[in-house]
Amino acid sequence: MKLLKPSALKQGDTLGVIACSTPITASSDETIQRGYQVLRDHGFNLVEAPNCRLNVGHSAGSIKERVKALHAFFRDPKIHGIIAYWGGFQSHQLLEYLDYDLIRKHPKPLIGFSDMTALQVGIHSKTGLVCFSGPAVITFGKPTQIPFTWDHLEKVVMKPEVPFKISASTSYTDNKWYMEPAKKMAFQPNPGWKVFRSGKAEGQIIGGNLGTLLLLAGTEFWPDFKGKILFAEDDEAESPKTMDRMFTQLRQMGVYEQIKGLVIGRFPGSVEFTENDSLEMILRDALKGYKFPVITNVDFGHTDPLITIPLGVKCRMNTSKNEIAYLETAVKAASR
Repeated sequence: MKLLKPSALKQGDTLGVIACSTPITASSDETIQRGYQVLRDHGFNLVEAPNCRLNVGHSAGSIKERVKALHAFFRDPKIHGIIAYWGGFQSHQLLEYLDYDLIRKHPKPLIGFSDMTALQVGIHSKTGLVCFSGPAVITFGKPTQIPFTWDHLEKVVMKPEVPFKISASTSYTDNKWYMEPAKKMAFQPNPGWKVFRSGKAEGQIIGGNLGTLLLLAGTEFWPDFKGKILFAEDDEAESPKTMDRMFTQLRQMGVYEQIKGLVIGRFPGSVEFTENDSLEMILRDALKGYKFPVITNVDFGHTDPLITIPLGVKCRMNTSKNEIAYLETAVKAASR
């Protein structure tokens, strides 16, 4: 399928804020307003989708209400990009009700991470639209702003550079700031990327949150992995045994027969990999017999800071140069 690139975002543009799963009211009003203000400070206007504060069971409105909100943002010429407030568990419910012709006719940057993976991968599979696994509003609602996250978003979605070489952050944080009385974000030195298997590869990017991606298995929304480089991460609720299950499922579904490389995001400390129950042990079993390069501990997932990952864009990885680079722009020049 031909790659469909949305127009680049620029200062003065309007972003539509969506909640395709969990309502934003599960977050504090302080966090919501801080996230909104940071985006405004970066030059964006914001429109909050009508369903964002609805509570229907555990979701931000019914499926119909969530689909209607997403369609409205794609259709509205005054909305230039769409950003998720955060994730949740039910975004994949929307996939069978989306109007893919509408999305194809009005391509816009769709930005977010975690549960948004289902929508981003499903929409990309159906339309070819480049979607962006990257920060959400909640990312900017945290008590400490990290320039690394904004810089990477800007260089991918607003002012693209080609080739764009991803850098490793100097420090990172994965503490549960929202549970801390002082809401402090404690940082620690980033040891950098880890090479599990050396080599080099080129291919289009696919992936995101692995558990969410696997919800699409066996459906019409499951992506084509042939010749791709898979980016995969997961959250603080997982453990070595659940990650073992997911990486093994990829093996048994034949994904490793198709991909050219694997890039794995940094896991939160609560996943509790240890020397005797490590990610490396899991990968040795899951990837046995395969030779493609594998890099782990990259700045994406459920820790901060975050890179922005453009699904569908051609990527190069070269472990001898400690390099991950996007080889083409993910957006076209804005005409407005």
